[in-house]
Amino acid sequence: MWDTRGVSTARPAAVLALLGGALWIVHALLGGGDAFAGTLRLIGLACLLVASAVFGATLVKSDAVAMRVVVALASGLLTLSLIEAFRPADSRWYDAFWGVLAALIGGVALLRGRGDTPRRPSTGAHAR
Repeated sequence: MWDTRGVSTARPAAVLALLGGALWIVHALLGGGDAFAGTLRLIGLACLLVASAVFGATLVKSDAVAMRVVVALASGLLTLSLIEAFRPADSRWYDAFWGVLAALIGGVALLRGRGDTPRRPSTGAHAR
């Protein structure tokens, strides 16, 4: 369900993190007062939560789907709690900080994974 053989979910998660971060940066630059900027913030938050959940699910190496779902939900909720726990009254630049951080993480993940294809181990117990 989360990772099929030969298909990595890390790249779409990195793209979502980069997109969500970029949307939050644009939200901060627009001032965040109107409905359009609010929509950008909500879409960016959704992208960041999905990216966090997918990144979290990739931490589970077993085929137990229930475990992947639990870890994915926990990762998304952890991200939400980290972002929202210390939100000040004027959150425009606070959102920009989290946007820059998410964009950096997503960009680095994309650059690190460039050209990589999922490889099977050539030796060991998992080489079958």
